[in-house]
Amino acid sequence: MITLLGACGLERLAAALQARGAAVQQGGLGDAALARAPGVDLVYVDLFDWSLSTALWSAALRRTAVALDLRPQRALLQQLEGLPVLLRGPRHPSPLALGPGWAPAPFAPLAALAEGWPQLDVQALWARHGVVEDGVAFGVGHGEPLLDDRGLSRMDGASATELEAGALLALRAGRQGQAARAFAVDLDDTLIFGELADDEFGARNPAWGDGPAHAPPEIGWWRAPRGLHEALQVARHRGALLTLVTRNPEALVRARFRRRSDAGGAVGEALRLLLDVDDFVAVEAGFGPKSAALRRLSARLGLPLDAFAFIDDHPAERAEVQANAPGVRALDPAAAREALIAGPGLLPWPAPAVDRGPSLRARLALDAARDQGEHEYEQFLYGLDLMCEAGPARPSELPRVEELLRRTNQLRLGGARRGGLLPGDAVCVGFARDRLADHGLVAALVVAAGPAGPEAVDFACSCRVMLHQVAAPLLGALLQLAGGLPAPPWRGSGRDAAAAGLADRAAGPPPPFVRLRLRPPDPAEGPP
Repeated sequence: MITLLGACGLERLAAALQARGAAVQQGGLGDAALARAPGVDLVYVDLFDWSLSTALWSAALRRTAVALDLRPQRALLQQLEGLPVLLRGPRHPSPLALGPGWAPAPFAPLAALAEGWPQLDVQALWARHGVVEDGVAFGVGHGEPLLDDRGLSRMDGASATELEAGALLALRAGRQGQAARAFAVDLDDTLIFGELADDEFGARNPAWGDGPAHAPPEIGWWRAPRGLHEALQVARHRGALLTLVTRNPEALVRARFRRRSDAGGAVGEALRLLLDVDDFVAVEAGFGPKSAALRRLSARLGLPLDAFAFIDDHPAERAEVQANAPGVRALDPAAAREALIAGPGLLPWPAPAVDRGPSLRARLALDAARDQGEHEYEQFLYGLDLMCEAGPARPSELPRVEELLRRTNQLRLGGARRGGLLPGDAVCVGFARDRLADHGLVAALVVAAGPAGPEAVDFACSCRVMLHQVAAPLLGALLQLAGGLPAPPWRGSGRDAAAAGLADRAAGPPPPFVRLRLRPPDPAEGPP
C-alpha cells in the first residue's frame, strides 16, 4: 500500500495510482500514524502545504524575505524516521516566471529541510517530458498543462499526474528489488559507430584508440554516442555493474576500445566521461548466442537473470536474448538513455549522490576471487592489471591528502593526529587503478622536520584498496621518493591492525602483480 501525506494535488495522484492498480490511502501532514499502518510499503510526502505556499508566493511576488514556520514539517519527518519515505521534491517558479531578476531564494529553507531524504524531483520529471511548470492559463501551477478553448489539454502524451504516478511506482519497484542491477551492452553500432574490427573504426570513432592524426581530441568527444555513455555512467554510479557482450575477439576489444590518451585539460576530462573496456567488470566475447553469454555473466557475478538489462542495436539479438534468457530486459540503444535514467523496472530507489560504482564492482569481483583460495586470488590480482603511481603532491591534491589523514585508521602508520598538515610538511602521494576502476589518490606520506633531520611522520592508505595489496608497494615507493627514510612507526592501536608488518613488506620488492612507476611532473602546477 502507498500512503500519501500532504495536500497540493495529491488527490489527483491518488486517482492515477489507483487506476494503475495500486492500493492508496491519503492524509495530511498531521496524519503520520497512517504511515505505520499494516501493509504500507511506501510513504510519499509533500511538505509544500497550502499555508506554506501562500507565504512563499507572497514573498516571491513582493521580492521580500519570509520567515517560514516549518515546525509541522520537521515534526512529521521525525515521526517518519526509519520508514520507506519518498519526498515530493519542492517546486518553485522558473527564473523568468515572475519577471527578470527573480530568484527562488525564499524556497531554500524548504529545500534544506528535505536534504538527505530520498526525493522525486517532479519538476524535473515534468520538464523531461515537455510539461512546463509555469505553462498554465491563469498563473503558475503544479505542472498542469495549458488548456485550449474547450478546456482540453494542449499537451500530447501523458499528463503531469500520470508521469508522477509512473515514476512513483518505478521507484517503489526499485525499492522492492526489481531494479536492474547489471547491464550487458553490445559494442558495435551501440557504444561505438560501426564495427570495432572495421578499418574505418578510428576515423568514425576518434574518441578511442590513438585517433587518426587529422582528428583533434575534441572531435572525438563530439563524434561519440555520448547520450548512451552518460546514461550508463549514471547507472554505474547508482551501483549497477556494467558488462560487455560482443562478437569481437576479446584481444581486439582490449586493444581498440580504449579512450585516446593524448588529450589533457578540459578535453581530457570530457573524454573520461566516455566508457572504455576498463569500465566494464566483465567481457563476454565470441560468436555464440548472446543469451548464453548472459547466462555465463549471471553465474560469474552471482546475479539472477532478471537482474540484467541487455542493450543491443540489433532487433534479432534482443529477441534471441528474451527468448532464451528469461527475465532479461532487452533495450534498443535509441531508447536506452531515457530508460536507464528513469525507466520503469530499471530505476533504483534513490540514494545519496555518492559514486560507489567502481569500488563496489572491484570488491564484488575480489571477494569472489578470494572465495576460490589464495592461488586463484593471486591469479585474479594478476588479471586486474594493477598500476600504481607515486610522486610529490600537487597543490590541488592537498585537500584529498587532508581527507585521507583525517579519515583513515586501518592502513595507518604514525598517525599522531597532528590536526592535519602543518606548514613545512612535505607530502608524497600514491595512486592506484586497475582494469575495473581508477581509484585515484589512495595513499599519502607526510615528511616533517625532526631533531635529526627530515622524518616520515605519517602514512595513510585508503581501505578501498586493501584487498588489492598495494599499500606496501606504495609505502615503499613513497619512502624512496622521500630519500629512503624509515617508515613511520606502527602504533598498534587496535584500529590499525591491518598495517601490522606493513613497513617490513614495503622494504621488499613489490609483488609481481603490481606495476609501479613515478608520476611525471605537471608543468602547470608548482610545488606544494
